[in-house]
Amino acid sequence: MYLGIDVGGTNLVAGLVDREGTLKHKASCPVDRSWTAEELTLQLARLSIRAAQEGGCPLEEVEAAGAGLPGLVDSGAGVVIKTPNMPFRDTPFRELFQRELNVPVYLGNDADCAAAGEYWAGAAKGCDPVLVITLGTGIGGGLVKGGKLYTGLGGAGLEVGHIVTHPEGERCGCGNLGCWERYGSATALIQQTKAAMEQHSDSALWSACGGVLENVEGRTPFLAAQQGDPTALQVLEQYRRELSYGLVSLCNVLFPEVVCLGGGVSSADESLLLAPLRELVHRGCFDKDHLPKVVRASLGNDAGVVGAAMLCQMA
Repeated sequence: MYLGIDVGGTNLVAGLVDREGTLKHKASCPVDRSWTAEELTLQLARLSIRAAQEGGCPLEEVEAAGAGLPGLVDSGAGVVIKTPNMPFRDTPFRELFQRELNVPVYLGNDADCAAAGEYWAGAAKGCDPVLVITLGTGIGGGLVKGGKLYTGLGGAGLEVGHIVTHPEGERCGCGNLGCWERYGSATALIQQTKAAMEQHSDSALWSACGGVLENVEGRTPFLAAQQGDPTALQVLEQYRRELSYGLVSLCNVLFPEVVCLGGGVSSADESLLLAPLRELVHRGCFDKDHLPKVVRASLGNDAGVVGAAMLCQMA
């Protein structure tokens, strides 16, 4: 049995996972912002022990643990180099973790772990290469090829949100201009929806968010579009186009067998997102004889836990 850990900004989750990638039990706790990096690591180890014990697995039967973190990691050295909005800075994660639970410890970027999870037990099971794209505050990505994660030099591979789709476009948080995530993330969709609402006071977008601009969410344009609202339909048409720019570029470089879309936006009605997006991607693919499947990721929030647990089999 393995232990998988998903380190989020709000909650920590540890899961007990078998060798086939089946999640057997989960335990979670909220993040305490006052924790130091050492305290946070020790809490993750204790949460992992709890997940194993609650799942009925003796600690001596735990073969390895893996942790997915939002940032840069050095799995070989067992060090978390840095993570945004968390205290890790060159933190000897493996060494600290093993003070509580002495098992082999593997580290991965959270988007990479989501890709590993979908590859082992989700919508991409049985496929190779596998490209997983997560649509959230930004755009994350992970690639599995030959059963191995592609992490690139320094472990920062597949930072797909920073593909430039609009040269000289809007400035991204990374400092560059025109990055894909400025146009195709859930954050971008919310911004695009608000802009459309300000121009169309009679749009059903207003009723979809209770008449309050600050209440707009990623699902808002989909709710209004289901009512046939022309403004919402226009917002989604543009959003799908923005998504397709990055996906077509990635498919023409990587030639994946399957592209899995994750994140809250991906749960939208098939006819409003995946079906038309799939058509756009296939239209732009160079090799018409080997078109990728474009599907919704199936593991949801469990993908990172499962993928982290399976890092030991992908090392």
